[in-house]
Amino acid sequence: MAISKNDLVGLKTRPLYFDGLDLDWDLGLVVRGPYEDSIILSTSKTGMPINVVTLVCDLMADGKMYYSIPLDHLVRVQKPRDVSP
Repeated sequence: MAISKNDLVGLKTRPLYFDGLDLDWDLGLVVRGPYEDSIILSTSKTGMPINVVTLVCDLMADGKMYYSIPLDHLVRVQKPRDVSP
């Protein structure tokens, strides 16, 4: 299932080191997203940045806000809503 706003999410691998951040939490709440953002992967030999556009979201975990976390690193942990009458 796709991750969307107000979903509970967890990390696929713990701990996760991403963009200089040490991410190690059990559950997070998606507060914005998903949306597209450009992420710098590295720099080439000429000094030009190597960018990739990917789907990201902003989330709150352990009382802190984390911005532009790629959806590839997250897994939805809440069950889908029961829509039976």
